[in-house]
Amino acid sequence: MERMRSNMSGRSLLAVSFVVLACAPATAQTGQWSQPAKTEQWSQPSQQQPQAQPRTQAQSPAQTPPTPGKGGPGQSQPGLASSPTTTQQVDPRAMDNPEVVQPQGKVPAGMVGRWNLWVPGGIWYSTDGSRIYRNYTQGAAMNSLTIRANGTYNWGGTAGRLTEIRPWFAQPGERYFAVQLDADLKYMARHDAGKGKIDLFFWGVGGHAATGTR
Repeated sequence: MERMRSNMSGRSLLAVSFVVLACAPATAQTGQWSQPAKTEQWSQPSQQQPQAQPRTQAQSPAQTPPTPGKGGPGQSQPGLASSPTTTQQVDPRAMDNPEVVQPQGKVPAGMVGRWNLWVPGGIWYSTDGSRIYRNYTQGAAMNSLTIRANGTYNWGGTAGRLTEIRPWFAQPGERYFAVQLDADLKYMARHDAGKGKIDLFFWGVGGHAATGTR
């Protein structure tokens, strides 16, 4: 009888042990699913791979540059971006002998009167081989220029008459007049109505020579 009870107790303990062993993996499985490892993996960019583009879209044929056509400088060609480059060529004879306007019109009323002429100062640089020097040349006053309504003028010891000309550098809407200081010095005068002054330009080359104010 005691032996039978002992066998039954052993079987009961063995059954309980099997139950415990059978439940143990389920507990471990639940503990693994509670860890955040899976969420972290989904949040990594490596989990979202971009879709491969078709080969026909990834590779585009290189554009073949158009064959240059015939034509000289300054001529645009189809398919090529170009900006024509032009260089103005001036006949030296036209510089020294500008076109005389015909017929001669009246002198602008704003030019009539006495003008005090001033040669602007200038800055130039020189060197002695080891230093660079900045030099300044002061401006100088010229003789006053008096212009009359009939076009005659007096400039220093010279008397003459303004002649309207069209120099090579003439701007649209501007009028220019030849005026002479002496037998050797001749200038081109222009009235600047907006600033109430006259400008003198060197004969031929057209650089600014002097400014006249009231």
